Amino acid sequence: MLKKNLRKNNILGNLRIYRRSLIYQTKEFFQNSTLHGVRYIAETGRPAGEKFLWFCLTSMGAVTALIIIMSLWEKYQTNPTITGLDTDFENKNVVFPTTVVCPKHVFDYNKSYEMALNKLANSDAAIAEKILPFLELLPSLSHESFNATEAMAKSLDVKGIKDVTLRQLAFASAISCEDALKECKYRDELITCCEHFQPLYTEYGFCFGFNSRFESTETEDIKAGPPDVLYETDKKWALFITPSKDAKVFLFSNEEYFGKDFGPRIEWSEGEMVEVRITKKNTFTTDDARLLTIGQRKCIFHDEIKLKYFPDEYTFSSCMKDCRMTKAVSACHCSPPFYRPVDNVKICGIDDLSCLRNAWPNITNIKECIQCELGCSKTVFNIEKLIKKEVADTPGILVEFLTWPIIRYKREVLFGWVDLLVSFGGIASLFLGFSLLSGVEIIYYFTLRACCMVFENRQELYEIEQRIKNKPPPPINMSLRMQSYKAPIVVTENDPLVVVEKSSLNRSNDKPPDYKDIGGRIRKAEKDYSTFAKSLYKKPKTLPSYINSTNSSWEYGHYLP
Repeated sequence: MLKKNLRKNNILGNLRIYRRSLIYQTKEFFQNSTLHGVRYIAETGRPAGEKFLWFCLTSMGAVTALIIIMSLWEKYQTNPTITGLDTDFENKNVVFPTTVVCPKHVFDYNKSYEMALNKLANSDAAIAEKILPFLELLPSLSHESFNATEAMAKSLDVKGIKDVTLRQLAFASAISCEDALKECKYRDELITCCEHFQPLYTEYGFCFGFNSRFESTETEDIKAGPPDVLYETDKKWALFITPSKDAKVFLFSNEEYFGKDFGPRIEWSEGEMVEVRITKKNTFTTDDARLLTIGQRKCIFHDEIKLKYFPDEYTFSSCMKDCRMTKAVSACHCSPPFYRPVDNVKICGIDDLSCLRNAWPNITNIKECIQCELGCSKTVFNIEKLIKKEVADTPGILVEFLTWPIIRYKREVLFGWVDLLVSFGGIASLFLGFSLLSGVEIIYYFTLRACCMVFENRQELYEIEQRIKNKPPPPINMSLRMQSYKAPIVVTENDPLVVVEKSSLNRSNDKPPDYKDIGGRIRKAEKDYSTFAKSLYKKPKTLPSYINSTNSSWEYGHYLP
């Protein structure tokens, strides 16, 4: 217990000594600092009103500088980039937008009945007829149709259907490309539709995509070949298609992955002629923006982040799709059939429909995918003109460029970290005279210098602390008279006036002067502030009285400025 108390007292004693050293270094810093106006606050002999005035001016400068610095910091964090037109490039070819056609009816009755009869119902026609309504829902399966699909699945009591995944059943029930598209033209030349349109199983059901990034098969999503491009010398910058049935048409960049993030741009009905004139807007970001954080530039470079299920290249649509897949696998331990098959994750079967139905509101909640930012390279196709004719001689859909793309947008850094550093330095120097070396000086005074004083002059600090502790408190004046708060002028032996009188006395043989006359001069000097201030400026710096005591052996001249 005694050792514990001794240790505690030793720690408290060290803290008191360090505190005294900090107080001394604070006074030294204020007297010798290069910061504007600071040395007048702690200078000995200055009137309290003048000290308060300089304190207010210095505080106002510090607060103003801090406000401006905070506004610059906010600008650096929220808006450090600028987007402008970039016409200094040669656009030799243009990638045609991915055009996805999603028929409203994608169920093939004959193919589905044959598959159900031979593989699921063991050649029982009655059971095959019961399975067909369930199979009809699978090619158009989406998040919104989980309820109806699950209700239909509960009415089935077929053992063989549980051994097959929902993706396999959907591919076995969907229509083929030949049944979905009649005629296709590209650049005003006839093309074979099914050689350019790949099947896609998406969150909108079964679709067929032109110039798509990938195509779907029963077991995987295969990366498609190079995209189709247009040249400025082409006869026509257009694609013409004639679907067999009512369909929805989607237009987006070839860089993106098709999914729930895109809405239909055209809704086509049989017999209609729809002409769509589009323009292309491409935005790219310069490499110097990589020095900024993702939150500052508000975009992600294609090779900056590797997604879990789409590791090839980052885009906004792939990030959102990856987020939905992650939530679905986490909730139901299987992947919905319209998502790309991945290794080590099973595809959902008929028994997993109940879980998907309960989890789909959370799966499609975009608020939980806030980590997805736009890509730093982004292409958008805008519809400038849409003409629809309900009755036409040649029904179909025409997607054509209104003008040749000759403009793109460039995002570059407007306010980088170098600009931020220069702005900070200019503001701090303007209002306070602060620099980087001033910051080093502050650290030096209150760390290294204070600690060195504790170790080198420990005994003297003990004596100072003891002397201050034993100093009696000032007397309390109990009178009701008004008291002046002006500090009295104490006349000492080294006072300049007394020194002057003594020197004049030694030079002459006259009789000693009358001390009343000296007192009168002192009172006159007390009233004359300018004379008194000049005497303070001419007064040499001396060590405190307790340093000059006979018991002191403190050599601390190197601590003086």
